[in-house]
Amino acid sequence: MLSILIPIYNYKVVKLVDVLQKQCEKAKIAFEILAFDDQSKVEFKNANGILRGYFGVNYTELSRNLGRAKIRNWLAKSARYEHLLFLDCDSKIRDKNFIKTYAALIDKYDVVSGGRGYSPKPPRAYTKKLHWLYGTKKETQNAAIRNKYPIKYFHSNNFLVKRNVILDVPFLEEVKGYGYEDLHLAKAIIKKGYKLQHVDNQIEHLGLEKNKVFLEKTRNAINNLLVLKYTGQEIPTNLENLAVKLQDWGFHQEFIKFYQKRSQIIEKNLLSKEPRLLNLDFYKLNYYFERRNLWIDGKIDL
Repeated sequence: MLSILIPIYNYKVVKLVDVLQKQCEKAKIAFEILAFDDQSKVEFKNANGILRGYFGVNYTELSRNLGRAKIRNWLAKSARYEHLLFLDCDSKIRDKNFIKTYAALIDKYDVVSGGRGYSPKPPRAYTKKLHWLYGTKKETQNAAIRNKYPIKYFHSNNFLVKRNVILDVPFLEEVKGYGYEDLHLAKAIIKKGYKLQHVDNQIEHLGLEKNKVFLEKTRNAINNLLVLKYTGQEIPTNLENLAVKLQDWGFHQEFIKFYQKRSQIIEKNLLSKEPRLLNLDFYKLNYYFERRNLWIDGKIDL
């Protein structure tokens, strides 16, 4: 028995629900699909409203925006079955056996992460190239690699979890907006002694952001990373590890000077037709140091 949970924000999900419903029926498992809209624009509500008439689907429009973490916790509390499949609304099911694969793993692990993929072809609009490049080169990994770094490669857009586990270890609602709520969840789950297993059961991530929006969300994620760090809930990330090493070696001030001299060139490249991921690494590291220094100087307060 499976509850499929889809938080919706400004995305049309009818095709996704159609595929999920057909696969569940083919797999002959009892299921429900909870699709909760977190205050999307009217055009998306109108498009998704047809789901009210679907068998086995609970489409609900929330009266206020809950945010990424809180709506997922609310979906988990609202589910009636003991196994929950979380999927983001901008997901595309690639495999005709997607549900069947998860169904075979339901009783084997506490949490199963299926992974995330992107279209092999870059987007037509170069204004979305940076997100596609980052997702393709950094986020998309097979299960063998992800199991070596189970926290680092955990994504909340596609995972199966026992209901009692997510109620015991919910998403951290203090994390605001985009960024690192999934890694925090993975760390908390493992710390509690639950088994997290990565498998090859990817969805394709469709919701590519424009370069400027992607950079804005990247900054928000770094803000969240520092909030976690300075509230005693630090999570392991490559960014944090590199920043600590540079500081320990005494090179962080040199890096900041290096970046300041090249900031316009780097940031122009990130918005161009051929963005470089190395420049994104520089951008993130510089922003991390900027925000960290504000924390140290007491200029940022919870």
